[in-house]
Amino acid sequence: MPTSVPFFDRVKQSIPFLLCLLLILLGQTPHTFLLSVPFIFVFIFYFAIFNAALLNGFACFALGILTDLIMQTPFGLNTFLFVLLFFTANLNRLFLSALSFDKLWQVFALMMLPLFLVHFFLFTLCAATVISPAFLIGHYLILILAYPLVIQLCGRLDNWIGDQS
Repeated sequence: MPTSVPFFDRVKQSIPFLLCLLLILLGQTPHTFLLSVPFIFVFIFYFAIFNAALLNGFACFALGILTDLIMQTPFGLNTFLFVLLFFTANLNRLFLSALSFDKLWQVFALMMLPLFLVHFFLFTLCAATVISPAFLIGHYLILILAYPLVIQLCGRLDNWIGDQS
């Protein structure tokens, strides 16, 4: 017989989703290049590998739709990228979870490169507007350099919430 989950545990389980939503909203703050960096990719990558019960494919889909609506990007672009990253990392979670931190960091950097390129080309194709490559390169470099800090936050958050899988 399934046991009911207390309200506080449900709130704790929704924290990764809510933090990702907060990152999306902070990305819309005017004149802040640093806040517009898509740190949500690190959250999706971490939870896809280490605890997919807290941030699953449906949550990534919902976050993608909300991102597209809030950021006014072509509808489905971020949804596609978030779900693609989640399922790519989740399907390879056994291999990725066995890697050392520096190797996992390298894999993340390599996975982000094609995602940023796909974002660039699909956005350009759908919106008929070209994003500055310098802007994307800056976002990519900051995302990769901030990876250790964000992944540590994800790990502490995961430990605090507890094993929900």
